[in-house]
Amino acid sequence: MYDGTSDAIFSCENSVAVCEGWGNTDSDPSSFAHLYLVPGMNHCRAGPSTDQFDLLGPLVDWVENGRARGAVVGGVRGPGNPAGANADVPPSWSSARTRPLCPYPGVAPYDGAGDIESAACFVCR
Repeated sequence: MYDGTSDAIFSCENSVAVCEGWGNTDSDPSSFAHLYLVPGMNHCRAGPSTDQFDLLGPLVDWVENGRARGAVVGGVRGPGNPAGANADVPPSWSSARTRPLCPYPGVAPYDGAGDIESAACFVCR
């Protein structure tokens, strides 16, 4: 599952509550579901966010090959992007900006060194 943290239609808190509710069972929810919260993303896309990412490929790999993915890299839809540019991206952001999207409850703060535009400089915790 994924949700934008700025979704004005459905609050991401509902998805968080579902995942936390699954944690109150005898099953480990991470064995059958992952929730990715996308900072700044509106309903399914847009907002000042790294809203271009592939969750289908990792899902297929998990179901068919048993390899659950941790972080997924999200990118900015800047000018010239084949999916169309995201008009909500601030002009100060690089069109090559990437960020790790961590499975809930993980977050990815900047590690303090390196290119602030690169997902490689952020670590899921």
